[in-house]
Amino acid sequence: MANEIPIQNIYYMLSYAYDVLNEGDNVKLADEDYENIYDLFGKILVNGLGLLIKRGFNREYINVSEELPLLRGKIDINETLNRQNHIMGKLNCEYDELSSNVLFNQIIKSSIANLVKYKGLDKQIREKLKNINRYFHDIDLIQLQKQHFSRIRYHRNNRFYRLIIDICELLFDEMLVSSQKGETIFKDFIKDGRMATLYEKFILNFYKKELSSIQVYSPIFQWDKDLDFEHVGANFLPIMRTDIVLQSEREQLIIDAKYYSSALQMRNVGDTKKLISGNLYQIYTYINNSTFTGTKSGMLIYPVVDTDMDFVYSIQGKKIYVKTLNLNTSWENIHHRLIDIAKVI
Repeated sequence: MANEIPIQNIYYMLSYAYDVLNEGDNVKLADEDYENIYDLFGKILVNGLGLLIKRGFNREYINVSEELPLLRGKIDINETLNRQNHIMGKLNCEYDELSSNVLFNQIIKSSIANLVKYKGLDKQIREKLKNINRYFHDIDLIQLQKQHFSRIRYHRNNRFYRLIIDICELLFDEMLVSSQKGETIFKDFIKDGRMATLYEKFILNFYKKELSSIQVYSPIFQWDKDLDFEHVGANFLPIMRTDIVLQSEREQLIIDAKYYSSALQMRNVGDTKKLISGNLYQIYTYINNSTFTGTKSGMLIYPVVDTDMDFVYSIQGKKIYVKTLNLNTSWENIHHRLIDIAKVI
């Protein structure tokens, strides 16, 4: 991959990956300059949260237990008797209350608190986040854990939270243990494994949005096991989860997006560099286990390292393409390259 990926391109990748590029209320940030990826994340939060505040926070019913002079909801008899509140004319009541102090907003408030402690964050972005944080005064600050993000459930009325929560999760995954001074330290996002996930999701959703005439999806292929054989240990076979599949009525292209530092490797000093064999075996296995009845082919897409690649092979009647995508160029070039790559189907 390129040593440096323009932050603006990462914005576009995020926009496609999380399907917010064409939302009318999404503020375009690609033309702005950023010192680092966390300035971009911070600016996305600033703009997204500004819109969220205008819409109103997501609210849900939560259970409240409280001592009250009048009945509300139902009486917690045991608690009332144990505390002898009835003697003082009070009841322990339990009732449901519509509240904005829910997990969605707790995650956001806690993520803001972590991000503003990052020394490398732009000062203006930090101040804007601090101002936004005032709107969260009724929201609890929580100690974020990975499981908090898996508990989030989206529906039509809260879908506008998705990008904000995903940015919060990216920040959580990149955050290292805070130093004794209370500063937040982050990993190198571009070199970290999270870029590999973003790269794959970006290409999948790019094709979903840009290719209207063909089907774009990400299926799981089953192993083409012999039916007349008693398989031992079938549960231990690896899952064939494809990255991207482009499919027309007659053709199927299986794409594996490989965010590797190099598409070529050298076994011994002095040897000629070769394609990574495991990647070729993987895409070939996908082709052979696909149940599609038309013409099947496969493709590996790597980010550019030191050379562009446009290779094609025919192995046992099945074509395998090896392509590169330069992320260190203008967004127009990236867009054109991806569209051109898809023309093989």
